[in-house]
Amino acid sequence: MKKPIITSVALASLLAASFLTLHQLSASDKSTSSLTPPEYPAECDTIDLPAGFHFPKLTSELPYDLGSLKTDPNARSKAPAQCDIFEVQKMFDLFSWQAFVGLNWPADDKGNPLPGKIGSSPTSQRVWEAYLSPSQIFKDKGATPDKWGTPEGARGLQANSKHTHILDEVDEAFFNLETPMPPITDLNNAYVRYEIRINQEEYNYLVQNKLYSSKGQAEFIENKKTVSFPSGTLSPTPAYGAMELKVAWKKMGPGDDPSKFHTITPIVEQPFAPGKKPITGDVYGLVGFHIMVRTESAPQWVWATFEHINNGPVVDLREGVPTKVTATGNYNFWNDQGERSFGGFDPDVYQKLSTMESAPNYYEPIKLRSPSQITRVITENNAVSESKWTKNLNKVMQEKLEGTVWENYRLISTQWPSDPKGPGAGNPAPVSLGNPVMETYMQVNGSCMGCHAGATFGGKDKKSLNANFSFMLQRAK
Repeated sequence: MKKPIITSVALASLLAASFLTLHQLSASDKSTSSLTPPEYPAECDTIDLPAGFHFPKLTSELPYDLGSLKTDPNARSKAPAQCDIFEVQKMFDLFSWQAFVGLNWPADDKGNPLPGKIGSSPTSQRVWEAYLSPSQIFKDKGATPDKWGTPEGARGLQANSKHTHILDEVDEAFFNLETPMPPITDLNNAYVRYEIRINQEEYNYLVQNKLYSSKGQAEFIENKKTVSFPSGTLSPTPAYGAMELKVAWKKMGPGDDPSKFHTITPIVEQPFAPGKKPITGDVYGLVGFHIMVRTESAPQWVWATFEHINNGPVVDLREGVPTKVTATGNYNFWNDQGERSFGGFDPDVYQKLSTMESAPNYYEPIKLRSPSQITRVITENNAVSESKWTKNLNKVMQEKLEGTVWENYRLISTQWPSDPKGPGAGNPAPVSLGNPVMETYMQVNGSCMGCHAGATFGGKDKKSLNANFSFMLQRAK
């Protein structure tokens, strides 16, 4: 029998500020340094809220840490000890949904939340859309970053609005030039585009420590400093932690209903096509949303990922479950009636890898492209995303958001450290997590925390050092 990773005593332990003190490995696990991967017993999969917690409210207020959603600091869990892992998972999922609501609240030109309801200003920008992009912080020759609040569209491009999105990312996670992955295409053969945003807490840390340039990083290392981004906390004074967002957009085309998406009309750059002008005028819809935020209860960061409800069907690869595509309607990225996308994508599209000598041709004629045929893959390592709890939480929130565009989005899951004081990634729970339109080719074994635990940085001729789970520092010039 496997040793439990966490204890009910630790689950019940709360700080005065009412956020969770997360569980530690047993003494025997610590002495042997062997981690038992977190497991979610089937009998623990209930739709019940964890003791003292409430469902996320439709408010513009972002959560600071897990305790932000706890109304009764004296409540104690009555769940069996073996259900500890599931109870804490619930807390993190509630945190994730509250963050999603707050980030997508309508905002003014400066990113301040507007009064009213989340659906009362559908054409307004969202709170997170005023956050800065990496290109505004990590500039050529290590130049000083833009001031906080500077519109992204002010980068010398002809934008229709001063807050126009600049979509300059065509790579998804795990792309590199040594093993190039085919770009993700929808059913209209249009490429998915990505952007990254950084909140003010992380921005301030980068600027104050001059980590935006290779010269500043060299000085940081010379002074023997360690990268440690600010953490969200409720005590002694509530404060937000560093946050990074990665967002995926699909071009609206034949068969798409823009009213079902949060949409933008961005400037689309062509980074792998020197000399080609940015593309303007096309409408793009939100299809994927990563939230990465550091808190005191999760020093290895909280990792939440959301998707549009119609991105693709589910393929369940768990032992004892018939392998098939469970299709229930029309999708944004899948119409393969041959049901071959068991790995999360069309194997013929992936086979393009064998014919590529370098980076993929992102700008091949649209008629030569093929849809990626994306499915969401379920394995033993990420099965909590298909749990009764996750499905019910999404149902509750979608009902709260009924009548707004946000009812068309759902939480896939949240990854968090079950051993927050342990080494590396802190024994992630669940073991695996990925977004079908962001980690398309790595769904079976991919892990947000496992990947980012290897993030490093360093100045010229300096040994690479730990970058505290952020790959942003590698963008310094």
